[in-house]
Amino acid sequence: MPRRWVVYLILFCIVLNGAGFIWDIFEPVPLYDEIAHVVTPFTLVAITAEIVYRFGGDDEFFDTPRHAVITGVVIGFVGATAWEGVEIVLDLLFPEASIDHAIPDTIFDIVLGVVGGAAGAYVADHYLDRLFNRSRYSSRRQRVR
Repeated sequence: MPRRWVVYLILFCIVLNGAGFIWDIFEPVPLYDEIAHVVTPFTLVAITAEIVYRFGGDDEFFDTPRHAVITGVVIGFVGATAWEGVEIVLDLLFPEASIDHAIPDTIFDIVLGVVGGAAGAYVADHYLDRLFNRSRYSSRRQRVR
């Protein structure tokens, strides 16, 4: 994705999560929490792909589609798990806030994070393959048309 799309994704993610916290609309608005839990890891993976590109390009995390999706799943899992930990800490610090961290909600949020990370990796892999003019299935080969 071009740099401006990464910036748009970051801004959208900030607005989405910021509005959710400011107006406490994660739970009352249908699918708001779910969308936030998919878009955020998608954005994290897009940022990772952009960093890979800006700092030299020849990556090992997005070299094949399968490796890219595994990378995205790991980023999504680690990010979602860390965020669920932050939610638990915030709930302990601010008990008056209505933060839902029941086990089923936590597991579902982590699954959504994994899905968002995998989707972000799929898009990032396509973007980097086009950018580096490389084959979809082997980063060591040139793209053939």
